[in-house]
Amino acid sequence: MKTKKWTSFAAAIAVLLLGSSCQDWGEMDPAAGNQVTPTLENVATFSFDEPELDPIVYKTYANADGQLPSVVEDDIKGNVLSLNNGYVTLNNPLNSVKVQKAVSMTFWMKQPLVVNVDEEGNETTEPQDLTGALIAFENENATSKMFFTANGWIKYNGMDGEWEDNNPATYATGYIPAGDWHYVALIMRNDGYGLYVDGQQKVEKKVTDFDCSKMVQFLNNVSKMYIGSTETSKPWMIDDLKIYRNEITAKEIARPNIGNGGGQGPGGDDNKFEPIAPIFFNSFDAGMNGCSIYGAGSIIYKGGAFGNVFSNASGAMRSNYLVLPSNVLGQSADTQALTIGVWVNRGNETESSAYMWAPLFTAYASHNPTDNGMPMLACQYRGVLQVNCNGWSDYTDDQNVNKQNILYHGENDWLADGQWHYYTAVFTPTTAKVYIDGEIANEWEIDGTNNTAAGLFSNGSELQYICLGGNQAWNWGDNDPGFWFDDIAIYNQELSKAQIKAIMGLKTNVAYGNTFSNDADNMTLKGAGTFVNDETPGFGKIFQNAVGGLRENYLVFPSEALSKVGETKEMTINVWLNASNAGASNTYMWSPVMTGYAEAPGGNGCPMFACQYRGALMINSNGPDNSGDNWCDYTDAQNVAGTNQILHDATDWLVDHKWHLYTAVFTPTSAFVYFDGELINEWALDGESRGQQCDLETLSTLGYVCLGGNQAWGWGDPDPGFGFDDIMVYNKALSQAEIKQIMNFKK
Repeated sequence: MKTKKWTSFAAAIAVLLLGSSCQDWGEMDPAAGNQVTPTLENVATFSFDEPELDPIVYKTYANADGQLPSVVEDDIKGNVLSLNNGYVTLNNPLNSVKVQKAVSMTFWMKQPLVVNVDEEGNETTEPQDLTGALIAFENENATSKMFFTANGWIKYNGMDGEWEDNNPATYATGYIPAGDWHYVALIMRNDGYGLYVDGQQKVEKKVTDFDCSKMVQFLNNVSKMYIGSTETSKPWMIDDLKIYRNEITAKEIARPNIGNGGGQGPGGDDNKFEPIAPIFFNSFDAGMNGCSIYGAGSIIYKGGAFGNVFSNASGAMRSNYLVLPSNVLGQSADTQALTIGVWVNRGNETESSAYMWAPLFTAYASHNPTDNGMPMLACQYRGVLQVNCNGWSDYTDDQNVNKQNILYHGENDWLADGQWHYYTAVFTPTTAKVYIDGEIANEWEIDGTNNTAAGLFSNGSELQYICLGGNQAWNWGDNDPGFWFDDIAIYNQELSKAQIKAIMGLKTNVAYGNTFSNDADNMTLKGAGTFVNDETPGFGKIFQNAVGGLRENYLVFPSEALSKVGETKEMTINVWLNASNAGASNTYMWSPVMTGYAEAPGGNGCPMFACQYRGALMINSNGPDNSGDNWCDYTDAQNVAGTNQILHDATDWLVDHKWHLYTAVFTPTSAFVYFDGELINEWALDGESRGQQCDLETLSTLGYVCLGGNQAWGWGDPDPGFGFDDIMVYNKALSQAEIKQIMNFKK
């Protein structure tokens, strides 16, 4: 295979960004009165979804001892472009448009970690040296080039001058860490440039020592575009490369959901997960949210991750159930998809035979249909479905992909163990699936003509009497079941198995949870805090801490709250915060959100951990000699971005007095802090002093764990007067997608 020599991977990127000789920007302007307003346009997207590269679009080359670039399947992103000491050339898509003030690009990239094995077989990882070009531009005779590298090096080498920034020989940035997928946004303007990683600003610079408009025009006019380096380079992967004329906005800069959107349903295949927002959701922790109880049911408190649930009354027919808002099934006309998800426990029922024919979810045009006509929808507890809404489908054995409907009642009762289980029904005009605990129980395919569910979408708005837990309103003798229900959700999309499993994990992986629906429940109130009703939709009863004081006002968790974390050696702390009653920003800028100690401490002892409001973390899990040598305070040096981002005072993220989600994620070798699902800080622990691996096993033994205060050492940091809701401790390291799914349930 013919190979091509070039300056470097970094030079390739420099070629991408900087160019050949061109006129000054002012000389390109039209006459006064005829200027064109800069228009943002996505001129090209390279998604690499096909299993093979199109040779008409992509020309592939391998460097010496390298490999030809190829499409590979990634567990997270699906099909992606893999480069291992090779590169791709393309025609520059910017040639087809007129650029006025900027050129922008966005892409996902992943740089694998290098695995080292010592003589005893122990493995360690470290970032590889990836300084070659990621993306580059070059003119036909290779006299002008521009490129961009993973460590932020930008270089232009043209006949009209040279310019560079962040040369790794003198400046190590670490802007794009290795080991995971990161979303990169780059803007080259006439007067400077901006670089963003995962939606966070890394560089925003005005350039005064070079006319950057020359680079912008070079990018507009040069003929060749490169992905990868023409010199020796390390392995890396890229996906969803987008090229824009003019300047992208905050919308394009923000890190998208990481799912690739392909495979089974809109969320990707069974190995991928993309957050999804329901069109209706009720956890029963914040009021009825438009629901009403018909008959003898009630809202009861079950605690933990479930909090309040709807408890239906058993027995009778069409007498006891929950009525949902009348409009929740009429919003799927455009999407042609519907998903119903709900947690179910047999609750008040003790014998399977008492509910084996019961309906789980039904919908009709009115309370009491006069005959067995349409429209109607029925989801039966036993795992079968029926639709009669301008088109009938009863999802028969013949339509089942396995040629037999499996009935989950009697001996197959999926609720017989008395535990919580997750039920999901997914509809399109030609398919339907029932999942129990994220596994397909029944799946059907229908012809869409003689037998169709299309009316469920075109005429779904006719279904206005929508019932959870009963009202099999035809002349069938099927009773309303005395089940417990939680987290009823309606989506106008087809959820994938991965999405369903991820939603389940937000309950099943909770090591400790409190929604405050029953005040403190099994927590202990210290000081002057109270439990009040918050009127913000989705919240309900909250814990309102008292302002001021040191180690005086907070909640204490049960002593075993962290115990499960020692088994999984992963932990996520997730809690909603509000500073409406907390005073000015400078009164809580140093305050803790959550702290943990072996016992109510009286000095600067260990073990301990602290999650600070401002985005910093500290852990002292004790050394082997109880000296505290194994201390980790997550320093700038351990931060993958090279510096800790500290948000307080002038950058107070609670200053708007709205509810915000705080998340801290711990593993033995990493930690993450997210505000509202956006990554604020990420640390990598190398196992050395003050950067040791986080000892989550010791952490799990801490018996005095506090929410909202008790910075119990000698520090003068006050207990904050925050409002708190839905504190959840997970024995799992939640992904960003899972965190954003939690936020979707509060919208």
